[in-house]
Amino acid sequence: MLEAKIKTKRGRPGFTGTAICCCVAALSLLSCEQSLNIDITSNDRRLLVDGEFTNDTTVQSIRLSCSGSITTGRPQAGVSGARIFITDNVDTMTYVESIASPGFYQTPAKCFGIGGHTYTLHISNVDIDGDGRFETYTAQAMMPVPVRFDSMTSVYGMNGDQIKGTICNTGYCTTSYNGPDYLYTYLAVNSVALSSLSDDLGNGDLTKEEPHYRIMKVNSPGSVLHGWVASYIEPQMRSVADGDTITFVGLDFNKDQYEFLKEFDNSTPSGNVIQDNLYDQLTIPANLPTNIEPSDKAAGYFFIYSVSRISTVFRGSK
Repeated sequence: MLEAKIKTKRGRPGFTGTAICCCVAALSLLSCEQSLNIDITSNDRRLLVDGEFTNDTTVQSIRLSCSGSITTGRPQAGVSGARIFITDNVDTMTYVESIASPGFYQTPAKCFGIGGHTYTLHISNVDIDGDGRFETYTAQAMMPVPVRFDSMTSVYGMNGDQIKGTICNTGYCTTSYNGPDYLYTYLAVNSVALSSLSDDLGNGDLTKEEPHYRIMKVNSPGSVLHGWVASYIEPQMRSVADGDTITFVGLDFNKDQYEFLKEFDNSTPSGNVIQDNLYDQLTIPANLPTNIEPSDKAAGYFFIYSVSRISTVFRGSK
């Protein structure tokens, strides 16, 4: 559910079939006339968390679901009836479940976080393993102070592959104390999201382009750094005309969030990353981290990040 529907897949612990294979081998040695009733119990269910909280003034959302049992093939289902709120110990925002979509929770009014504040997500009134006892889950992170874009240029030119007619966009920015570790950028033309050439999660580019995303840290209050980020729009990707509004968007991630995205990128097959089902328990590897506690009963990731933007009206030869 990341900004502009650019969704990154997140996963849950998997399951190996070694134990089942051993059982099959053992049973093959027994007489076929012998009747065995074996009750295999499985309690590998996890609370899957897919959500985010940002500095955007908007309705914030989170989705809860229960992992199905791989041994029984039960499908995932939304987790209803949870009590959810997020707080920085100054302001507290409550999530309300959607009547039309069980397991989908949203803040009832537009709300936002503040860069530099530490937020804690609380989830309660959930019995994910069906033992009759409610569990409580939490996730915590400091929201990075967003990078400030000071100015932006957008002109016709050529990109690194010498393709003529490319729209070359440069955002000049300032980062300050408690700013992000990584800045993931993309473009929007007339409010329609368009990923730039080096910003394709899911095919290895995230790892390959890691220096492109890293932000130098300012370690003392009041200090600032100035820099720039560049992105291209190839002619065949999008026709840009005079008067179009081009927006540079930056997602400000901390190190743990970026490491999760990078590990997921390395552990999952290439393909369409803009998906509705972020948790495919039959294909996601077992070693992906989570920031949800207790981690042995949860999977997924709750992103607490900030968003930076700057726009310009395209004027051709500007």
